[in-house]
Amino acid sequence: MSADIVSTLGIIIKLALEIKDRLDSLNQATEDLQLLHTNLILLLKLFENPVDEALAKTRVSEFVYILDVLQSIAHSCRKCAEALDVDLPGVTAATKKAEGHGMKFIKRLWAFTKIPDLLAEIQRKADQLQQIYNVLSTIIVHDIRIQQVRTSGKETVESTSVVEEPARHEHLLDLDLSTGFASIDQIVGNLINECNHLRQRLQEATLIPDTSAIQVFQAQNPEAASFWKDRLQGELNASSLRYETIYVSWARFVHIVETSLVLKKIPTGIFEIGNIDLVRQQGSRYFIDQSGTRCISSIRPLWLSALRSALDPLHKGYVKPLDYFNFLHDSSLTESLRKLVFENAGYGIVVECERASDDLSLPAAIESPSDHVGWTSAQIVAVPTSNELGIITEQEIVKSSSDFLFASFNGATQDIHVYVRYLQTGQIERKSLSTQVRPIGGISIGAALSICHELESGDHAWSCDLHITEFKACYGGRYIITTGVGSAATVFSTRPFKNSFDKMLSDDNSSTSAIPEFSCTLLGPSKVFNHPPKVGEKVQVTPLYVFRGAILILWFDKIEYEGLWYDSRVTLVDGDEIEYTDWDSSPNQVSTNITETQDDIDEEEEDRGGLFVPEEHLTQLGKGTRRLWRPWRRNINRYDVRPYRRFHIGDSIEAPVMYPDFRFYYHVIDDSQLYLPARIVDVQGDQYVIEFSPAFSVYGWWPGRVAKGKQIDLVPGSGDKVKNPFDFNRVTLGMDLVRPFSAGSRPVLGVQSVKPPGWSSHQGIQLRNLEDLLEQSLWNNDRDSTGAGA
Repeated sequence: MSADIVSTLGIIIKLALEIKDRLDSLNQATEDLQLLHTNLILLLKLFENPVDEALAKTRVSEFVYILDVLQSIAHSCRKCAEALDVDLPGVTAATKKAEGHGMKFIKRLWAFTKIPDLLAEIQRKADQLQQIYNVLSTIIVHDIRIQQVRTSGKETVESTSVVEEPARHEHLLDLDLSTGFASIDQIVGNLINECNHLRQRLQEATLIPDTSAIQVFQAQNPEAASFWKDRLQGELNASSLRYETIYVSWARFVHIVETSLVLKKIPTGIFEIGNIDLVRQQGSRYFIDQSGTRCISSIRPLWLSALRSALDPLHKGYVKPLDYFNFLHDSSLTESLRKLVFENAGYGIVVECERASDDLSLPAAIESPSDHVGWTSAQIVAVPTSNELGIITEQEIVKSSSDFLFASFNGATQDIHVYVRYLQTGQIERKSLSTQVRPIGGISIGAALSICHELESGDHAWSCDLHITEFKACYGGRYIITTGVGSAATVFSTRPFKNSFDKMLSDDNSSTSAIPEFSCTLLGPSKVFNHPPKVGEKVQVTPLYVFRGAILILWFDKIEYEGLWYDSRVTLVDGDEIEYTDWDSSPNQVSTNITETQDDIDEEEEDRGGLFVPEEHLTQLGKGTRRLWRPWRRNINRYDVRPYRRFHIGDSIEAPVMYPDFRFYYHVIDDSQLYLPARIVDVQGDQYVIEFSPAFSVYGWWPGRVAKGKQIDLVPGSGDKVKNPFDFNRVTLGMDLVRPFSAGSRPVLGVQSVKPPGWSSHQGIQLRNLEDLLEQSLWNNDRDSTGAGA
């Protein structure tokens, strides 16, 4: 057992030393961490050479608390290691050069903001460990002395006629009483044996929980500590398991929660029956009741699995006090469960919903046919009831038909419905989660994206291609996205959704998040040009480096970083090659800068005695602004130029359309949130000419039914007009407005990951030695005591 604890302490000491070195590199005070290191060394010495390992078996509860503290220390060290990671994960070695100028400073600044909180937490853990060491040292020394006295036979208790101190009643059975009369001594001995037997039976029938493990949390959260002691750890009967003297069984925890708590102030969607004109005036046929209530047991899908992931991630069957208080922090259990229900119901997250025929109808003049099409941005604004979660109660079964009854018992999959508010029009609709809801903007597992990096010069560049391995939709419109795995992983947050309905639920605390926030864009399928690029077309180019001896030559008049993609403009197409300039620079300015740069290079070559690139290389490179747009024609597999965002002619995409809402208000393309599938048919500078399906022209509201250029009222009677940009089923729009084509609905609630659910709980730092020791003490206690007695 001591060897297990020694090996675990060695791991944490090594990690603590590594963190201390990182703190030294950031010129941050490390006195708090030094105290933790000292306490760990003291515990290591205590267990390295134990006098008697059998003594430790009698101190199970103390070692349980040591396990909890060491696990919390490991968690703190893991967070500290993440904050002190010098390099931002997920960026290639070439991209890290750019980070050295911009992103590295942001990462270091973020680390400085997090270090004080982490050090404060480490200080608190060090104090706890110091207290444990002091108490444990005293107890073990005391036990050793008692054992030595008993072994030497020097401890005797003599019966005298004069008693100096009255004996306490609980110790009377342990006294060696003798009257000098054999018959009386035999009777007294039999009574004492019977009393010992009865006391043993009483101890076996009643288990007294050890509440010392939660004393440290009493000041942190008195309400949670009181609930734990009063509701979860009263006196236990003989049917309780041995480990419940320290922990609480998962089954009993769930039972107490379901019978004790009711959630209030739960937003609930309510359908209103009314005249269609009145409904259009109100803006919706549903309203949200903010005073709804939920019985905990009726909405188990929204909290039970998530709560077990937090309190019993390894499915051991019991809840530890440390996990319980870490889950609550400074909140009550009711409030924490309410937050958990909101999070798992997707309350406040931004999604996309498919418009359907049961949406609020358009005005009669354009409502032919009645079916709506396309996907539009929306926000979930209510928590589903048990019926909307697909839970069938006994009352519904009694009232239902026989077909419905048999279908329910045959395992038919029940649908889930959520209430959403369209962000652009404000109407509230009821949507099927399985068929009509998906993540915003085409986000999905495996999708390719590129992160926008702001450079010191004020320009921007795009990262190399990254693939989404995990994402989570958060309250207020943000998405936390993970790309890559392991050391190559990047975790960042998208910026909140803007230009939406006034009543949009927003997160006011998003600016305090520890996760960096970036702008990103999803990429299309065209890594190369299927059609020759055109003069003036917007493309993306990655820098070209040429070595002259030990000198690195950059052809542009600005610093560029390998691995990043820069927006550029095609100025010449010459067979398999193109010439280009920076997109934000005029052609004349770039030409002058290139000439000046070439003159500087020629002068530098003369000073260095002929270290130069051969003339044929300069001719091929076209003074640094020439690239191969189809390198496969020359047996080259390096691609230094690509279509902008990897979209080009022939690609299937989704694009916004100009459309009217139920009030007859038109939303122009630049602000539209209604997307339909389309195809790119041409490229003009930084715009695409796209073509929608001609089948859309059947709808009375389709703008292609009106002549191109005709004036359309944005708001009836307002005088604000806009020219119709559609030519039947074709329209020209900006490149940044399109996104990859995505068919159908996709999962959006909770964490979506390439890893199977629950696997993350078994990864990372695991204190196996102490956990195995704890399991053995909890489950084998009765067997060990029986064997020892025999």
